[in-house]
Amino acid sequence: MVKYSNVSIVSTHSSFLEGYPFAQNKDVADGLYNETLSTGIPIIYVSPMATLTHDFTKDARVTFSYSAEFTHYCKDQGIDNDSPRCGKVMLSGVMEKVRDVDEVAWAKYGIFARHPDTKKWPPGHNFTFYKLNIKNVYVIDYFGGATKHLNVTEYLKYKPSWM
Repeated sequence: MVKYSNVSIVSTHSSFLEGYPFAQNKDVADGLYNETLSTGIPIIYVSPMATLTHDFTKDARVTFSYSAEFTHYCKDQGIDNDSPRCGKVMLSGVMEKVRDVDEVAWAKYGIFARHPDTKKWPPGHNFTFYKLNIKNVYVIDYFGGATKHLNVTEYLKYKPSWM
């Protein structure tokens, strides 16, 4: 689901509404849709001027929330977004600036291909790539409550049989 989503809801500890959570939709990428090298790690492209950046600079702990509805799977299957059968993944961890040369190249490849308009964003706004250092993976995919906390190492090493 992470691989196929162009957007995620990113939740932070608000830096301007002290004591409150804050969430916003954000363009994300992990390679291309049909990319077999996807890592499962969300990457974003954001300016230091953005509220989101202010929030995770003050407290780097965030959660990226994904729904299978973001990929249109649920709608195509006639499943309502709120149904537990419409899978959800929440990745929690800490935001880190992408610094490694190869990782920056991967970030540009995914973000600029999926969100071409980002290539034209103002250079003076100092947009930078960030990634989530995942600490927890939480999944809802059927009735009975959200009980699936996946092992992060297993999540990152997982290769679906269709790849």
